[in-house]
Amino acid sequence: MSILKKSTLRPTEDQSARGQVLVIVAGGIVVILAMVGLVIDGGFAWGKQRQTQNGADSISKAGAVVIQAALAGDPVTDGDVGCAVAQAALANGVDIDRVVYTDFSGTMLVPEIVVGSCQPGGGAAIPADAQGVKAESTQDFDTFLAGIIGINTMTSNADATSVVGPVGGICPAESGCAVLPVTIPQVLTVCDRGVDPPPVMTVDEDAWSIIDEADADDTNLVNVPLCDQAPGAVGWLDFGCGNLATHINEPCNTFIPIPAWLHTQSGNPNCCEDELRDYTGPTWAVAEEEDQVLWLPIHTNTCSDQPADDDPTCDPLDDEWSGTGDNLYYHVPIWLGFKLDQAHTKGGDDECTEAPGTPVLVQPDPPGKVGCLKGWFVDINTGPGPITIGDIDPGDPVSTGILLIE
Repeated sequence: MSILKKSTLRPTEDQSARGQVLVIVAGGIVVILAMVGLVIDGGFAWGKQRQTQNGADSISKAGAVVIQAALAGDPVTDGDVGCAVAQAALANGVDIDRVVYTDFSGTMLVPEIVVGSCQPGGGAAIPADAQGVKAESTQDFDTFLAGIIGINTMTSNADATSVVGPVGGICPAESGCAVLPVTIPQVLTVCDRGVDPPPVMTVDEDAWSIIDEADADDTNLVNVPLCDQAPGAVGWLDFGCGNLATHINEPCNTFIPIPAWLHTQSGNPNCCEDELRDYTGPTWAVAEEEDQVLWLPIHTNTCSDQPADDDPTCDPLDDEWSGTGDNLYYHVPIWLGFKLDQAHTKGGDDECTEAPGTPVLVQPDPPGKVGCLKGWFVDINTGPGPITIGDIDPGDPVSTGILLIE
C-alpha cells in the first residue's frame, strides 16, 4: 500500500513579485486615466462654462432689448421679456436658473421681481423702475473619463447683467466730470473787431492736435480765444445749474447728448476767472496734476430756434451766423477734453497776447475784450460715444443702447 503525500503548491518568490507588479500597474493605469480624464473633461468643462456665460450674456441682453423698446414707448409686456429670454436660452443651449429685473445701475429691484413666462403681448406690465435684466443660466453635461473617479456629470453656472443706457453723452448724472459752460466755434476766424489779420483756429478731429496728457508742456500749450463779438464768437451756455459761476463751481453733470443744440446763458463771464482757476495748478505753462481735464464743447452753427439735435442746419436760416447775443442755440457735435492751465476772462488780458500758447492773440484797434483759456487738448468725443449708465424715464428723447455691465 502506497501512501500518497499531500502536496502544497506555493508560489515562488518570482511569481509573487509579478503579481504585485500587476496590481501596481493596474492601479497606475487607473491613476493615469483619472488624470487624463481630468485634463480632457476639465478642458471640456471650461468650454461649457464659456458657452454658459455666453448664454447668460445673450439672455440678459435679450431681456434688455425689450425693456429698451418699452422705454421708447412700444406696448411690450413682461410676457414679451419672458419670450425674449426663453428664445435666447434655447438658441444658446442653456437652461434658465433665474432672470430678474434691475434698475439702471444693474441692482436688482426691491422687492425682487422675476421675469415671467413667455406670453407674447400678455402677462404683467414691465416694472416702472426696470431698466435692466440679470440672468443666471446653467448647463449640465456628461463627462468622458472622469467617471472613473465617480464624476459622471458636471454643471456650469454663469450670470450676466445688461442695462439700457443713454448713448453718446457727456457727463451722466453722478459721473463726477465737469463741463466748461463755454463753447468756441470749430473754425474761429475773427476775435473781436478790428483785427487784421484775424487769428485763425480750426478745431477738427483730423486737423486738431490731440496729445497724450503725459506729453503736455509749454511747447504745445494751446491758447483758446474767448471772443465776445463778431462771427465765430464764444457762447456761454446754460446747463440748468444756475448762473455761470455755479455752472463752474458746482457742475450739475446733466446728460448731454452728442450732437446737441445747446442754449446760451446770459450773464457776465468776467465773473468766472477765479472759479475757473480753481481747476488749475499753481504754476503756469507746466502740466500739473492740479490742472484738471474739463470737457469743452465745440460748435459748428448757431440758431435762434432749437432744431432737432441730429439736424446741424438752422431752418429758417439766421441772417448772419453769429455767436453774439442771448437766446441762441449752438450746435455742438464735438467735445474736447481740455487740461486747463490758465484762465483769463476779465478782458484786456495781456497773457493772451503773449507766448507761450498758440495762437498768440492780437489786441484789436480800437481795444476790445481779449480773453483766453490756456491748456492742452488731451481727449476728443465726437459721438455717438459710449453707452453710459444713467436713469431713463419712458418717453425720454434720448438715444439708448444696451450695455453688458457684468
